[in-house]
Amino acid sequence: MNLFGCKRHFVRSMPLPLAILSAFCLAACQPRVSDRANQPQSDAASAAQPLTVGDSTGELTYEGQQRTYRLYTPKAYRPDHPLPLVLAFHGYGSQGKDLANGSGLNEVAEQKGFVVVYPDGIKRRWNPLNKMLTGVDDVGFVPALITHIKRNRAINSRRVYATGVSNGGFLVQRLACETSSPIAAFASVVATLPSQLKGSCDPQTPVPMLMINGTDDQKVPWQGGNLGYGSILSVPGTIDFWQRYNNCPASAAVKRFVGNRVEIARYPNCQGGSEVALVTLKGVGHVWPRGGSGSAALLNGSEEIWNFFQRHQLKQG
Repeated sequence: MNLFGCKRHFVRSMPLPLAILSAFCLAACQPRVSDRANQPQSDAASAAQPLTVGDSTGELTYEGQQRTYRLYTPKAYRPDHPLPLVLAFHGYGSQGKDLANGSGLNEVAEQKGFVVVYPDGIKRRWNPLNKMLTGVDDVGFVPALITHIKRNRAINSRRVYATGVSNGGFLVQRLACETSSPIAAFASVVATLPSQLKGSCDPQTPVPMLMINGTDDQKVPWQGGNLGYGSILSVPGTIDFWQRYNNCPASAAVKRFVGNRVEIARYPNCQGGSEVALVTLKGVGHVWPRGGSGSAALLNGSEEIWNFFQRHQLKQG
């Protein structure tokens, strides 16, 4: 069995070649606001830190390992006005800068006013399962990263979100399974729920989940199954899992557009105000869609993800 991961997944309309991770041993596959009372929560140290708007880089140490990241801060940022934070996890074989350059998230962040962090996985990959598999605890690293960013930027603690592509998308699915999470909503691109997580996935609050998948994806097949890099649920099976978990309505509101090549099925009004949604890219492979024009046109995935995120925030603690 191999760790969940595929390489090169951007984008404007056509997939690029991908690769999978090397084998790992099967040892232990066991993952609001106006007035004072409702002011967004942020780290008090934020305003004291030096500020670079636009692109910047940073690092922190977690469990004795240096972890690096790319950060995008919109020009409208002010230390006295906490902004939402989006965590964006790259695919296998890539780095944060590749997702920053290929996804178009920075452009949306600039337009809509949120901060994006693109962390780098150790050895250019993420471990969405057990630390014993690779010696790297990426699940534990994520809240440490959030805390670190909040020390350097004013962040609205109720509006922290996670998205990822391919191997990074598997990590996002795992993060959604955590019992206690600081993340308000999740969006995976060309990924599904790893089969090993289905029995142990036990978040204690509703989980807003958006998925974007292509019907012709050869690396993360629509039908799921036992693959070279592990066993995964199908796309419909993963949607069904989250729909049932969130006590969503039985039927979805479906919208088709872009010449019927894109279909969006939404299950709104789920438990606790959560929501489950699936963007189906018909006849499309392993890509992060970026719009485009003509016969190859698709929706802008980054815009769709942000539109989903901005509908959700954590309840006041």
